[in-house]
Amino acid sequence: MVNEVLTVAMLVVMAIGVFSGFPVALVLAGTGFLGFVAAVWVGITDFQHLGLIYLRARGVLTNESVQFTSVPMLIFLGLILNASGIAETMFRLLGRLLTGVPGRYAIATLLIGLVLAPAAGVIGASVITVALVAYAPMMASGYAPRTAGGAVAASGALGVVFPPAVMLFFISNVFYLRIGLMYVALIVPVLLMVMAFAVYFAVTLRKTVEIPLDTPKTNLVSDLLFVLASVAVIASIPLSIILGFATLTEAAGVGVFGALLVALARKRLSFSSLNSVTVQTSTMTSMVYFIVLGASVFSLSFHLVGGPDVIFEWISAFDLTRWELLAILLGVIIILGFVFDWIEVLLVFVPVLMPIFSELDFADHVGSAYFAQIWIAGLIALALQTSFLTPPFGYALFFAKMAAPKGINLSDIYRGAVPLVAIEIVLIAALISFPQLITWLPEMSLGDVDAPQLIQR
Repeated sequence: MVNEVLTVAMLVVMAIGVFSGFPVALVLAGTGFLGFVAAVWVGITDFQHLGLIYLRARGVLTNESVQFTSVPMLIFLGLILNASGIAETMFRLLGRLLTGVPGRYAIATLLIGLVLAPAAGVIGASVITVALVAYAPMMASGYAPRTAGGAVAASGALGVVFPPAVMLFFISNVFYLRIGLMYVALIVPVLLMVMAFAVYFAVTLRKTVEIPLDTPKTNLVSDLLFVLASVAVIASIPLSIILGFATLTEAAGVGVFGALLVALARKRLSFSSLNSVTVQTSTMTSMVYFIVLGASVFSLSFHLVGGPDVIFEWISAFDLTRWELLAILLGVIIILGFVFDWIEVLLVFVPVLMPIFSELDFADHVGSAYFAQIWIAGLIALALQTSFLTPPFGYALFFAKMAAPKGINLSDIYRGAVPLVAIEIVLIAALISFPQLITWLPEMSLGDVDAPQLIQR
């Protein structure tokens, strides 16, 4: 009974702190410390174990297998590419290449989101960058406000789960998976999502008469080379990891060097821009690390009071099937994504739910216990990505409104996002029914020798 009271108390205090607008990192750390004091007071532990908080935080940040040093470089890479103006160039190029295709500017907006994948770990930067490039051409071309708003929000949310997005690094860490396998696992699902979105826009905009835009005359060959160079820089990170040429930190460092070369070649690498990007990177990295530290303190105290066991017992009491549990857990993660950033969801709530996830045996459905973990991790990533786009609380929707020109209301963006969310839910259902869509590339990348023994399907 004491454990249940402390578990509920910690969750309630944390929720009150978050909704009050107090910094999340301080809320997590403060709640964790109060939980520790309460555990000492009721006799669950004693103050001699206070040093565990320091050891826990230090262990997380200095764990060589986690490679937290790659986080600032991945953020820096995305911001440098944004500063280089590659999004505007790519949008203009795709607009020319897709001439005659219905909804070409909406489709071009989606593809920009993939190029901006490294910056999408900070979804606000990604959505706003796409918005500044794509809103004006789509509106000038005659698109309805809801179409333009939905395309911008969807594009900004796409990169959150496309390699080498920062979020995949944290998911692989939570599930103790190789980052290279996590990267390749999401390639097919995200490409299917892009294709589904593109078909939707092409069908719904087939009768729209697009007004020709006055675009600046530029060198097509030069634009194409810069876009290909940027894509190559981003693709080199997951490819070098998957092929075993570099660790995540090394690959991120090489990617940063390549992005600097692209910005230099485009004459966008001034001292002022470099200083601005460095300051933004420092700010974002500090935010991530503070949340990591706060989550570590909260997680330790929550385990000390027996929180995960209490939640596991509550859910187990309903005697649900594994499919019902999976559906409920994915639904909970989508709802949590409305309120919390993905960092808090992955570092605080998913570890709390891990005892339940570990009890879900889908080895017979997927092919092996190891690939079942990859499959579940991929579903969680897509569930979080869906939450960013789901009205009325999706982060991508708010950022899309923040950067929207006059004439586009939040209600327009909501209406534009609803069909896209429905497509994502159908896609997640398809991935649940056909896990090979997630596990096929990881199986291929491991090969017959390194792959865990597969169950004959």
